[in-house]
Amino acid sequence: MLKNISRIVALTIITLSANKPLQAAAAEVVVLPTLSVTDQLSFNSNAATVVRAKSGPTFAEAWYDLAQQTVGLAVNDAGARGFGTTTTLRGLGNTPFFSDASAPVYLDNIPLATAFTFPTELYDFSQMTIYRGPQASAQFGRAGDAGVIQFTSATPGQKNVAHVGAALGSAGQMSFTASAQSARTETSDASIHFGTSRRDGYLYNTQLKQTVDDRQAVFGRIQLHYRPQQDLEFSVHLLTQRSRDGAQALVPLGESFTNVSRSKEGQADTDFTALAVGLSRRLATATLTATTSYTDWDLSPYANRLVVFGGFDFDSVLTQSQRTFNEEVRYVSDWFTGGIFYSHASTRGGASRAFSGYTIENSSFQQTSATWAFYGQGNFKPTPNWLITPGLRLEHAAKTFTRTEIIPTSVVNHQADDWNALLPSISATRHLNRSTDAVFTLARGFKAGGYSAYTGRADLAGYDPQRTWGLEAALTTTDSTAGWAFTSRAYAYRVSGYQIERSFAVPATSTDEYLVVNAQRAQVLGGELESLWRLTPTITLRAIAGLTQVTLQYFTDPFTHVNYSGNRAPYAPSGNAALQFDYVAGSGFSFGAGATWTGRTFYDEQESASFAQAGYTLLEARAGYTYGGLEFRAFGRNLTGRKYYSAITPGVFHGTPGAPATWGFEVSSRW
Repeated sequence: MLKNISRIVALTIITLSANKPLQAAAAEVVVLPTLSVTDQLSFNSNAATVVRAKSGPTFAEAWYDLAQQTVGLAVNDAGARGFGTTTTLRGLGNTPFFSDASAPVYLDNIPLATAFTFPTELYDFSQMTIYRGPQASAQFGRAGDAGVIQFTSATPGQKNVAHVGAALGSAGQMSFTASAQSARTETSDASIHFGTSRRDGYLYNTQLKQTVDDRQAVFGRIQLHYRPQQDLEFSVHLLTQRSRDGAQALVPLGESFTNVSRSKEGQADTDFTALAVGLSRRLATATLTATTSYTDWDLSPYANRLVVFGGFDFDSVLTQSQRTFNEEVRYVSDWFTGGIFYSHASTRGGASRAFSGYTIENSSFQQTSATWAFYGQGNFKPTPNWLITPGLRLEHAAKTFTRTEIIPTSVVNHQADDWNALLPSISATRHLNRSTDAVFTLARGFKAGGYSAYTGRADLAGYDPQRTWGLEAALTTTDSTAGWAFTSRAYAYRVSGYQIERSFAVPATSTDEYLVVNAQRAQVLGGELESLWRLTPTITLRAIAGLTQVTLQYFTDPFTHVNYSGNRAPYAPSGNAALQFDYVAGSGFSFGAGATWTGRTFYDEQESASFAQAGYTLLEARAGYTYGGLEFRAFGRNLTGRKYYSAITPGVFHGTPGAPATWGFEVSSRW
């Protein structure tokens, strides 16, 4: 691997330094075009949406706020930061612990390999952009079959700026954040952000007389840009987070959402660090960038105790870590975007599980994965009213896996596999009139296979890749005079090898096994609506709605040989919707309210009613006042105290309660 890395870095430096300096004025680094639906009356009909970060008692809720504001996106929060959490976009997602993400995340220019390393604190990112559909794989080095999610920093302006904020709220919520950003000069700019947050647990252990799922985090981020000449920029991006939390929030299904009774509680300690070093050279008509990044995520330990099966204590102690090296070289111009991507990841972990003091599993594992990708997308205008956007991605993924089991048997399982993918895409945009566009897209998507480390069945530890064909049509219309914008989309996906997580729940057998298996074929049908109305200069109304139907067209379980064809896929809600009202007065007063709906979600492929979350609606409100550089704000979430599960774990008959009614106050100063 080191030999490959040294070659890539050397090639990057030679490529960027070989071009002669230009005499033109320095320009900002060219990035993929994004579109704000809050600052201007327009949507991207080609399936991209931008969401501004909302403030709250801590930044930890922002990732889940994103799901509530984005049509087609769902986050099933298991209550242990990213560990065990599933994220689905248009019905395609990850399994809780081992599969790759269908919609990978970029933190500016840093790609994250798997869903359990996804951010919970936002590090002062100003916006989040969701690129839906497999066609996004022709735009990004790290990509999945559902799309890409990108967190983007604010661009330095002409003045130095600083911000300090603090918040207090229910359940002992407290947070403090501070940031400073220098003005952009011809030679440099810098920004720094620091924050800390905490809250008491929403669950209370009546036996131990203590809260359960407490959360504490310290986080920070530094960005530096240096421009030794007009057309050359060097950048450094460092971010880190340290979390020291209580036990994962799990309650027995059908019982109290707020209280548990057990003789022991656990903890979940996670550490995350990411570093990126970049070079950017401005060419005559394009920008060439190269980014070398490294991410280090560690969970040690994850421990909890559950009371299951009529009174048995079920103890789990897990460890897991992932270290990833990424190299991405990107060329961006008005007519073409393309690049080369390489990533190498090493994931390690171990599991110890016991029933009432009797150890039933003691194992460890190591997995390495390497990914090569070549990608590109062009823009051609054969006529003034047509834009044709063809894309192509070539990807090679290879994984090796070793699992060592001590209990219940002494065995070592070695496996390795690799997969190739040729992923074409094409979009055709028809400009119907000055305010309306229609877009038609056909694209191929791919998500690599892998291995589950929580099963001793060597014949079923591996699972195959997930391959997708996607067809999409969209219509966008904007009327700036009337003050409204509207986008509608319809899509159909044909999926082979749909990856399904078993969560220890294996019916009609005498043993429980964690497995990731493949449905031979699945179908995804869906529709999306996004709209924005500026009723007056001070009043804005935004509405989104989407329905998604994920059907396992052909699926025979390889473990039980039971046929589940025709059932809905787990973890994918039937849809989501949101309605938001905002009033901002010239006097500095503001008010907002919103409602979000999440459709029915099954958590097993049997469509068991006991492992399903019915659709639910959450209400929120906020009010604020700005005076000079000071801002005061009050907020409330889940105002009706709606009880629901944000995730369900069928194998242990437990669920993670969603956050109850919460409230808080914030004060911030900017200068």
